[in-house]
Amino acid sequence: MHTLTEKIGIVNEVVSYMQNAANTATLTAKNFDVTPHIAQLQGKVKAVGDLSVEQKKLQVQAINQTAQVQAAAYDAYNDASGTIDAMIGLLGKGTTEAQKLQTIRSKVRNHDNANPPVPTPAVKP
Repeated sequence: MHTLTEKIGIVNEVVSYMQNAANTATLTAKNFDVTPHIAQLQGKVKAVGDLSVEQKKLQVQAINQTAQVQAAAYDAYNDASGTIDAMIGLLGKGTTEAQKLQTIRSKVRNHDNANPPVPTPAVKP
């Protein structure tokens, strides 16, 4: 399997081969018109280039979106953690009710097979 760069290199070499005057003459003598093939292959190379630019833009968008999702999750967690602290303060540190709240936060930090993490909802595309 060829890499993208190798594939485009091969296409460009074929175009160069057909653009060489001696090769064009030889192919023309065999009733092979290089003109439409050159145009077609050059158009396809341009399409790959255009798609590659769009792909790079989408990759940057995905990276930025991931950072935004992570920041939003961090903000939500911090807010929930602060709310837990406030409720524990109201209920009294060390009370059974407060310990229940502390286990919510500890499940996220210290999960294993016996104590699975709190499930998160699926993200819809």
